[in-house]
Amino acid sequence: MYRNPLLYISLFILSGCSVHETEPEQLFPIDFRAAYSLSLDVTTKAPIYDIDQMEPIQILRSDGIAADYSAHTAPDLTGTVAADGIVTPSVPQHYDLNGEQANFMAFYPVARNIQAGIANFKITGQEDVTAAQNVYAGSSGSPSTAAFAFRHLLAQVRIQVCAQNSSASSTWGTITYLKIETPTSLNLDLNAWPAPSAASNPENESLPTSIGGNASQTITTTYSSAGSLMILNATYPVQVKVKTAKKAEVTVTTSVWYISPGNVYTIKLFFKNNTIEVQ
Repeated sequence: MYRNPLLYISLFILSGCSVHETEPEQLFPIDFRAAYSLSLDVTTKAPIYDIDQMEPIQILRSDGIAADYSAHTAPDLTGTVAADGIVTPSVPQHYDLNGEQANFMAFYPVARNIQAGIANFKITGQEDVTAAQNVYAGSSGSPSTAAFAFRHLLAQVRIQVCAQNSSASSTWGTITYLKIETPTSLNLDLNAWPAPSAASNPENESLPTSIGGNASQTITTTYSSAGSLMILNATYPVQVKVKTAKKAEVTVTTSVWYISPGNVYTIKLFFKNNTIEVQ
């Protein structure tokens, strides 16, 4: 049977003309910003002073109408924060093409572990713990910047010291350390806000102020700083353990009856020849 080759060529050309390439669906990027929630933390002067010093921030993502971070065991990405608050994610984020809304939350520093919706942090006394609650970042049809409003989860205790006179200063000698006993294990509920609390095993420790645990600071006759400490809470009223070069450790009971996250508390210790008063 004779087959006309021109017929096959014509059919091939016609069939080729009916094929259309499918254009890839467009991915919409998600923008991020970060700032301190100053309306809540105007009195806080934590060791981290500028937003860009808080990096890399740890970021979690949960898509859907109701965010749920219970299944997370690690952050989904990290973010570098610029001085103007713009966050550059370690992994570019895009909206779900099905239109699901994107939700994010963030915290700093790195958590020791994340399990069952709880992030656990080790409190060192010299590092703040901050977090930004869940934020809605829109969807592919209605994009919105993920704007993190960070809050301080710890309080700062500052201690100032002064000697009544040169005789009192000589009697006590230089300060070796000032310590406060406090929980050092903090739990943050990722699905509730704000919900920082001491862990069931609080790992209570006596943490030194920023002068350290083996200092040699002279007590002058005018008030001067003897360091600061970031804590979640403490035994109330707050007690300070004082050790100097010439005296054994002394526990001083202060007038601070409550510690609130995001606030600063100043304790003034006045050294007399044989006693320490709180002023």
